[in-house]
Amino acid sequence: MPYRIAAVSFLNTVPLIEGLVAAPHPDVILTVDLPSRLAAQLSGCTVDAALVPAVEILRGRTGGILSPTGIACDGPVDSVALFAAGPLDGIRTVWADRGSRSSVALLQVLLAEFHGVRPEFRETEPVPGRRLPAGEGMLVIGDRCFAQAGAVARDNPDDLRMYDLGSLWKDLTGLPFVFAAWAAAPDLTARLPRDRIGSLGALLTASRDFGLQRLDELAVREAAAGKLGRGGEAGPGALAYYFGTSLRFVLGEGEWAGMRRFQELCIAHGLAPDLPFPELLFPRS
Repeated sequence: MPYRIAAVSFLNTVPLIEGLVAAPHPDVILTVDLPSRLAAQLSGCTVDAALVPAVEILRGRTGGILSPTGIACDGPVDSVALFAAGPLDGIRTVWADRGSRSSVALLQVLLAEFHGVRPEFRETEPVPGRRLPAGEGMLVIGDRCFAQAGAVARDNPDDLRMYDLGSLWKDLTGLPFVFAAWAAAPDLTARLPRDRIGSLGALLTASRDFGLQRLDELAVREAAAGKLGRGGEAGPGALAYYFGTSLRFVLGEGEWAGMRRFQELCIAHGLAPDLPFPELLFPRS
């Protein structure tokens, strides 16, 4: 039986799945979708592994973490931001990108920790350049965040400010932040022997390493396809910066520490149940 793997349909996932796309593996069926949908597929056991939001992993909806691989940052992430016409302590309503999960929980934690603010969150389909009155903010993630950043740079009648959530997290904790990681279906350890689970994790790690060796090539290719990079800029340079500087794809001790701190704060603010840290299903060096 082939492994059923689901990944996020965002630019930031390209380096992680390049090895599976460029050289399809006979034991892998790969699909792509929004992060919010991947969590449902994984919890429903319709896939074996998925790149899911970290907060869904912390809510106990997976069977553990398969690989030291994910989407993280250590400071500004450039693709997850709140756009608001005013200071954060005045936010009363947040319009949140439908695809977000970890980003919503992270923003809730940041607003509560920094300002004691608990705004109402409403789902929306972000439209670059949308007008926002005082007291409202728009949380935008992924490729749309670049488009919004570009729109704000070109024409900003509401004097919107861009608050980078990776940067705010670094200010709060001094730690990296993990947005997503490769997680196992809840029943995977019951269905597959440990060596098969280890082989799946190794495939995901190898695909990541394949992509990391080709970041400049991927930046050129994605720029030619019309993708935007840091600050909503076009061109390989902006994408290469995003892949190589804004993001971290290898999860190490710093990232695990950041994820544990995020779990503590999510529990404290009622955003996740008080559960043990998810099992790491790969060898630790």
